[in-house]
Amino acid sequence: MDNQVHDILLNFDEKGKYEHPSYFNYHTLYKKVTSLKKDLDCFFNIDFIVDNQIQDASFFCDLKIPKQLIENYKNELGYSIRISNFGKLVTINFEEELINEMADRIKRILKKSGFTYISYNHLDTIYDGSFEDFKNVYTNYKPTWYTRYFDYI
Repeated sequence: MDNQVHDILLNFDEKGKYEHPSYFNYHTLYKKVTSLKKDLDCFFNIDFIVDNQIQDASFFCDLKIPKQLIENYKNELGYSIRISNFGKLVTINFEEELINEMADRIKRILKKSGFTYISYNHLDTIYDGSFEDFKNVYTNYKPTWYTRYFDYI
């Protein structure tokens, strides 16, 4: 993993906080996501659906990516922009399936909207942060950085 990305991930890693940090403000993040959705809808002239029925997770919501932006759409995959409860971090689920130009445009809009994009490739590494109890959150396998910020706990 790139050192700069690792530093970003470590920066938001708070001991004792599984689902959201101590500074978490639901209403502030909700407004930010609503604004991001409007920007994406307007830019692509397509409706991005917000899935915010999330519980027991380290992420806030998914913005479903419309199939028009996906090269070889597969109905069973959850194409989305996933927004973490931690530090305005975001990732794109199944990014490799998106048309490259579309993925790049989405990332530019995310940056302009104040979010920090982290590639799944960086997140798919064993969690090595300072929250020791989190390292044992599962009994059958070790959690990753994706689990820490973008998954159900």
